[in-house]
Amino acid sequence: MIKNSLIVILLILWHCGFAQQEKMLTGRVIVKDGSAKEVHVVNVANESESVSDDSGNFKISAKADDVLVFSSAKLDFQRLIVDQQIYDSGVLEITMTSKATNLDEVEVVNYNKFNAVDLRILSNKPKSYTPAERRLRTAGDFKPIQLLGIIAGGMEFDPIINAINGKTKRLKVLVKQEKKELLLLKISETYSDEFFVNEMKIPADYVKGFKYYLAEDPEFTATFVQNNSEAAKFVTAKLSVLFNQSLSDEKK
Repeated sequence: MIKNSLIVILLILWHCGFAQQEKMLTGRVIVKDGSAKEVHVVNVANESESVSDDSGNFKISAKADDVLVFSSAKLDFQRLIVDQQIYDSGVLEITMTSKATNLDEVEVVNYNKFNAVDLRILSNKPKSYTPAERRLRTAGDFKPIQLLGIIAGGMEFDPIINAINGKTKRLKVLVKQEKKELLLLKISETYSDEFFVNEMKIPADYVKGFKYYLAEDPEFTATFVQNNSEAAKFVTAKLSVLFNQSLSDEKK
């Protein structure tokens, strides 16, 4: 009796372990108002990738609870969690929609807005600075070699004074904080709260915290500031899984 029970337990454990193994899933992208060709499919868990063919068909390795993200230049971003039913059947379908097409804009040339670069007065466009950056440039950064300039009477004392009293250091912190605030503002302007809740599955009460989480991630920041929307969405999807996992761990 004990021997039979042990066999049953071992079979159950073997089945559970087997169920967690990755296997090749056959999928199909359906687009009612456009082409399902060349949709990029990425498994966030194992980082495997696939691209749909002319009919929208693809294959990708996955296991239950893995997150798949679907992206295309002409289609809206989609995300799908591989549930047990999909895993057992080995087949999945996902419906995607075409991105809204904006009409071509009519360009109105305003000749009053020519700048010094257009008129070849300057060879390069002057760099624009935030208020904190302008204050930092005014304060200056003191370097030992600048002592020669002081001796010769050709350098102001402000950088030295600021180096002594720590003003320059504080201004550098302000510049960093200001850039972070501008990044958070840009994230909020680009992605709605509904996007984070509905597509990234972030709990509504934690959306603001997730924005800070994104702003602290170097990979997201790099893709976001380069206006690489597809790469930024992929990184966001990957980070959303890690963020939600950390929330689950905290609640245990």
